[in-house]
Amino acid sequence: MPINSLKIYECGYCTHPEKVVNPKKSLKTITFSATAALLKHPEKGYILFDTGYASYFFQETKKFPYSIYSKLTPVYFGEQQSLKNQLESDGISADEISTVILSHFHGDHTAGLKDFPKANILTFKEAYTNISGLTNLQALMKGCLLETLPKDIEKRIKYINDCDLIKLDHSYGPFYEGRDLFGDCSVIAIDLTGHAIGQCGLFVQLHSGKRVLLCADAIWVSEAYENAIFPHRIAHLLIEDVNSYKNNVLKLHELSKQAPEIDILPTHCKKTANLAKEGYIYE
Repeated sequence: MPINSLKIYECGYCTHPEKVVNPKKSLKTITFSATAALLKHPEKGYILFDTGYASYFFQETKKFPYSIYSKLTPVYFGEQQSLKNQLESDGISADEISTVILSHFHGDHTAGLKDFPKANILTFKEAYTNISGLTNLQALMKGCLLETLPKDIEKRIKYINDCDLIKLDHSYGPFYEGRDLFGDCSVIAIDLTGHAIGQCGLFVQLHSGKRVLLCADAIWVSEAYENAIFPHRIAHLLIEDVNSYKNNVLKLHELSKQAPEIDILPTHCKKTANLAKEGYIYE
């Protein structure tokens, strides 16, 4: 049962030197948008992939130790950019969101979680156990702001690991297996551990026959998978498993060659952000 539609939203952005993601580039500062995706499933209703920045992020980064985050990473955000407000502008209330699929637990992906109190939270178990039980400072070292997580997350969280593991055919390139999230092959989660432990990506099957891969932070810019470019070594500070990260870059490069009809959308890439700015909807 394919997904009816998929729409990208831009929810603020941060800045870093371009050389961080491509060693051949200059130290020119570029923007990295925090995007989220809205999927409309014919039976499950509205589903989110991540939540972008939100006001909770700025509330928490005023205080130590999370204030270190805001000093190291300049973030730009206006309240009108919150995912909740943008959805309301599209006629969708926060209470209509049935599920939030979290790619991983970094602050730019979890900051809006509290805006969707009725949604189940779906993620890989490894992603949650990697940050669960840490002190705020320990979590910060992993890019996580624990205070952005809902207090009742333990009641609402469900694990991708419990979904059916299925074999993928050659049309998925070097990705040979995934988790069928809703039992209909409309959304298949793959393990993209690297940038973060337990990070997931989603293959989304659209009603039109189009397929999209939401690959989260497996790469930061499209040219990385297009040309198999590894980031600068300073970026290793932002990567929990460097070898897995590099392996993901190569697999995405291979996928782009074997299945060019699949749109690969990294969360922070300019190309992905442009889809949001254009209001483009996959159907």
